[in-house]
Amino acid sequence: MNILVLSLLSIGLYSFGTIYQGLVYLRKIQVKPFISLLIGATAVCFQLIITLDHTVQDNKLILSFFNSASFVACLIVTCLLFFSSKRPLQTIFLAVYPAAALCTLGVLAFNDNARTFSPENSGIFIHIILSMVAYSVFSIAAVQAVLVYFQNNNLKKKNHTILMRNLPPLLTMENILFEMIWSGTLLLALAITAGLIFVDDLFAQHLVHKSILSIFALIIFSGLLVGRKKYGWRGITASKWTLCGFGLLMLSFFGSKFVLERLIS
Repeated sequence: MNILVLSLLSIGLYSFGTIYQGLVYLRKIQVKPFISLLIGATAVCFQLIITLDHTVQDNKLILSFFNSASFVACLIVTCLLFFSSKRPLQTIFLAVYPAAALCTLGVLAFNDNARTFSPENSGIFIHIILSMVAYSVFSIAAVQAVLVYFQNNNLKKKNHTILMRNLPPLLTMENILFEMIWSGTLLLALAITAGLIFVDDLFAQHLVHKSILSIFALIIFSGLLVGRKKYGWRGITASKWTLCGFGLLMLSFFGSKFVLERLIS
């Protein structure tokens, strides 16, 4: 099937999925998990085909800003579909689906073949995949942290908003957040370890900022988990630490890539 057609189908399904989740959120319709899963799974499959078509060419990886963003978006949607089958996370689709649609559009509009990457060994692939999966998990955790933050504030102010009526109890939300942080921290630690093993010089000039920011993010998330275990950190404190760590990861993963490819080049 034509790539343009797949792109339009993917964007259309993400748009429909956003509208569907919005109607569920507003309690205009009853949620049907199978429909939600089918919409998301089909959209992300189309997006993955499009992304791979633009990323893998002539045994080389074209890791441009929008190619990388689209691949990460695929991972985020996939992880969220998996998590939402076991946990009440459907509200997060309202943020993730539009972002994934924009990433698909970005791949089509900004096809940059200038920056290619030819991995010298398969170990580097392990580092890249672990890094992307860790970032995807933390992306979902960041949205969850924002929801926990607003939920906590609404409870303190006794505001019974539509947000409060649609979210699970705060304790459940916090438990889900820390499950994601545990998973993401483990994946990030494995990614950094794989980088130290398989990347020739992880602290070379073009990688040093990414490596240092990733390590600082790992320290922040590890500190949050220690604080949770030792001091019972939760609520707004947990949200702030999560968003701080994610901010460092976002700068590490996309910040320099955006500056180099879109502002300087």
